Formats: sequence, structure tokens, C-alpha cells
Amino acid sequence: MNARLTMPLFVIAAAICIKATAQNSYHYSVDLTKVNNDELKVELVTPEVTEQEIVFHMPKIVPGTYMNSDFGKFVHNVKAYDKSGRQLQVTALPDSNSWSIKKATKLYKIEYNVEDTWDSKVKHAVYEMAGTNFEEGKNFVLNTCGIFGYLEGMKKTPFELTFTRPSNFYASTGLVAESSRGSVDIFKVENADRLYDSPIMFCVPDTTFIKVGNTDVLVSLYSPKKQVTSKYVAEHLKSLLEAAKNYMGGKLPVTKYAFLYYFNSEQPTVQGQGAWEHSYSSFYSMTELPQEKSVGNIVDVSSHEFFHIVTPLNICSKEVREFNFNETILSKQLWLYEGSTEYDAHHTQVTNGLITGDEFLKRLSQKIVYSRKFYNDTLSFTALSKGCADIYAKQYGNVYMKGALISACLDLYLYKLSGGAYGIKDLKHDLSIRYGPGNYFEDDSLFDEITKLTYPEIRSFFTKYVEGTTPIPYEEFFGYAGVKYSPKKETMAFTLGGAALSVNKDGNFVVLNTDKLNEFGQKMGYKKDDELLRLDKVEVNAGNFQQVVNNLYSTAKEGDIFTVEVRRKNSSGEKEVLALSAPAVKIKKTEEHVLEFETPDASQLKIRNAWLNNPCNK
Repeated sequence: MNARLTMPLFVIAAAICIKATAQNSYHYSVDLTKVNNDELKVELVTPEVTEQEIVFHMPKIVPGTYMNSDFGKFVHNVKAYDKSGRQLQVTALPDSNSWSIKKATKLYKIEYNVEDTWDSKVKHAVYEMAGTNFEEGKNFVLNTCGIFGYLEGMKKTPFELTFTRPSNFYASTGLVAESSRGSVDIFKVENADRLYDSPIMFCVPDTTFIKVGNTDVLVSLYSPKKQVTSKYVAEHLKSLLEAAKNYMGGKLPVTKYAFLYYFNSEQPTVQGQGAWEHSYSSFYSMTELPQEKSVGNIVDVSSHEFFHIVTPLNICSKEVREFNFNETILSKQLWLYEGSTEYDAHHTQVTNGLITGDEFLKRLSQKIVYSRKFYNDTLSFTALSKGCADIYAKQYGNVYMKGALISACLDLYLYKLSGGAYGIKDLKHDLSIRYGPGNYFEDDSLFDEITKLTYPEIRSFFTKYVEGTTPIPYEEFFGYAGVKYSPKKETMAFTLGGAALSVNKDGNFVVLNTDKLNEFGQKMGYKKDDELLRLDKVEVNAGNFQQVVNNLYSTAKEGDIFTVEVRRKNSSGEKEVLALSAPAVKIKKTEEHVLEFETPDASQLKIRNAWLNNPCNK
């Protein structure tokens, strides 16, 4: 064959192949340098469509939010075109998230404008940490579910995202860029599930990478007043992440993970505060406070979200793995996704010596208090899970309370049955191997599958306390480790006076009112609006207050002088620092749902040591 003829034919064949591949992907383009009326223009070159009519969707609901968001409410002026630039008929559907496109076999491009959720005047129920923020020249929070849509029946088609950004901006994400040249970043994902699992934040970079075992961990943040730095946060996350690695057997299940923090200084009381977990990253919206005062809270919240790399990345049901973004079809296993993750976040700290056993019990005690005081303790937890987006929405918060307690009791029960050889982290390890990131379990069969991996008695545990309506007998399960559970306990305890406190914009506690001051508080002489600065010469703030108080109480004796320094306005309206002092006294106090260590027998000690991984923790 003539060589001069072979080359053009090869090039033509390659071009045809490239064109065919391109047609089987979504190609999105967004220019972040062009914000108009707080909106971005989104352009999509669509994959090839074979139907005469097709529906373009924005997500109604996304995993991890457990509420209907209706992201289509923020999309305007949807237009569709063929390759010649002729418009195709587009009809908005009643669900507010979908648009029907006629003559779809000719579909080539879709264009629309999208506004950010944080500033929108549209009435909505978007979980703010899953929303979007467009601050031209400052910051873009792009939770992809609020920007990009998909075509009906084509969720598994690959996506390519091209962003044109300001030249001094940087894209922070758990994704690895396909390319980054000049001011253009390109990312590719295999399907809609991966797309909506991947938030991206653009801003002037403040980033720090830390290595944890085999994993590159990115800490990226936006702090407009520069009160928080990524280096400082990364330093304080390091010990937690090392503990998490040890807890998971010495290796993390991802090669890259991103912590993305947006610190709000403009409207800290308006913008929601919290986090949204993902398989390879997590996004946080928090009030901007001096980092020394806020880092404790940052680390605590980050701990929970980070453990979602186990569930649902490696362990989840079909409802989660093949999520229906436009129908509210939820899994009934929230005890696993949120409850066990919350438990792991605290359990890893006690097993690695970051907190004491007493502190661990105190945290679990508080969860029992909240669970039984504010939520329905006889509601089936699987029913709560299935209905948490609507009928049981007000009960959702219990997944972080009773959900974690279910895992604590299951952990202790497994150690009891195995003689201290097998606990919940071993169970989750085995489930991760069985399922992993590419598979899923059937929602109705999980309890039976866990029973096969463990002990017959475990099936009764799930039947009674997770599927059923029987309250958990905490005295039984905590008793396995020599921990006494008391529904109520009369104690004599030190007090700071009984003043009602709130946190101000500087992260300090302020006296809200003095209506219920006890005898000690009256002697101290607190006044409304006093700002607490130091407790016995130790600076206190919202991040360390409880720890400082606990340390003081642990060494104090009755009659010792407690001194609290406060900032108070004088008669001229100027603020001055005063030292309030009084002899320490104990007052009678009724505590509810108390967990405390007792002297264990040999069997209890074996379970306790396995449970806490450190006999020195008691």
C-alpha cells in the first residue's frame, strides 16, 4: 500500500474515533470571569441522543443531604440547539427540575444561566453546605449538583468540565485535573454519581498538602479576613488523620482527599454552618473566627466527615450507589452511613489516646440525653431513615445521637460475643472487602449479611433496636465493659454560677442573662453582656471553654478562689476588664443518662481494653 495514502487514512480514522468518543460524553464549559447579575452562563455540548424527545434534569436530591433541594429552581433561560445553531423546542416540566427537549436526535448544545443558592431570593430548602456561592473576584463554591445537569437515562455517561478562571485563582477539589493550562482547568469524571460527589472551590489559594500514609490530603480554605490559615488547620488535623489511618488498619482507602473550608465573615448568623461529606472530599461552611478559638470545632466536625471515606465509599446500598437524583428513594441504613461514622469519629480519638476514656463516655452520655429528650426513642430507626426527607424530617438529628449509640452498643456486643477479638471496625473492614467502591448491598439483606459475618445473636439486635421500636437497654450493653449507666444521678459538683451564655462574633462566651444565677453566680456578680476572657488566668473561648472548665474542676477544692476575668462596659460606655472572684462551692445537681467506669471483673476488663485499645484510659 502506498505510504502517502496510508497516513491520511489513519488520520481520518483517528478523527472519526475521536469524534465518536466526544459524542458519548457531556462537555460542560463555565467562564468564572463572567458573572452577570450573580449568575453564571453554563454551556453543554451534549452526548449523542437517539430518542426523539428527551428530558434534561437538574438534581432534586443528592446523597448525604436527606432533603429535597430542587436545584432546578436556580436555573433560568434554558435553550437547546442543533449543530447549525437552530433552536429546538424546550418545555419546562412541573417538577421545577426538568425540561423536555423535542427533536432530540438533533440535539447538540444546551445553554442556561444558573444563580447561586447562597444569595438567592428564591424560596428553597437547599442544605447550604450543598449549595453554591458566586462572589466575583473573591470566591466560587461550586457544589456541582447546583451547576450541572444530565439527560434522562444517561447518568452513567462521562462528563468533562472546562472552567475558565481568574488568573490568580486555584481550583481546590478531590478531583485530579485532566489539565491545567493558563487560566483553564479541565476535569473528567466517569458518571453523574462521581460528578455530584465532587465539590470544587475556586479562590486565591491558601492550601497545604499533608501526607498521611499513602494519601495526599489537601487542606484548602477561604478566609476573607485572614483569621484562619490552611497551615494552622493542617497541623491540627494531622494527629487526627494519623489516628484515622491507624483505626482503619494502617492505610486509607483513597490516594487523594480534600478538605474545603469556606469561612463566612459577612453574615455568620445567616449563612448555615456545617459540612457535607463526599467520598474523596468534604466541604465546610463556618463562621470566621480567630483560628486559635475555632480550631477545636474545625477538627471535631472534620473528623466525622472524613470517616465517610468508609461509608458510603466502600459500604453502601443500591439506593446510594445508584442514586436516583430526581426521586426521593432513600436507604434505610442511616445507622450505618451517619450513625457509625459519627461513632468512628469519637471512637478513633479514644483508641488512639487523643481523648480520655472519661471524655469518651461523657460524649456518649450527652448523645443519650439529646436522643431521649428531643427525639422519639421508640421510632424504628430504619423507618426514620427511609422517611427522613419528609415524614420524619424533624427526627433526622437523631441519626447523630441514637445512630452513634447503636454503633457503640453493637461494638460492645460484638466484643462480648467474640471475647474481645472482633468489633465494629473489624466488621466494617470485612464489609469493605466484600463490597468496595464498585459494588453495593441490597438494603433488605444487610442485617442478614452482617449476621453471616458475625454471630446469630446480632440478628436479634437489629430486629429489636434498629428495625424495631424497643429502646436500647444501655445498662446491658455498656455493662459488658464495666460501665455503669444511670438514668439519673444526684451529684455535688462545682459551678461557674449558672449564667446563660451565648457566643459572640469573636468566638467568646457572653452572658446572655442572669435570671437563673445560683448562690455562687450571685457572689461572682455577673452582669448581662459580660464577655468572658479568662478563667483562673487561662484564656477561654468557644473552642476550649469546656476543656478549661473540666481541667479546673478536676483539681479544685471547695474554698479555692475561682477568678473569672470579664470585659464589661462601664458607666461611660467604655469597655474595661474586671476580675470577678468568689470561693468555689459544690452544689447539688441532677445529671441524666450518666455513663461512668466501675471496677470491672476479668471478662469486663478484657472487653473494655479491646473496646478502648488502651488500658490506661481505664
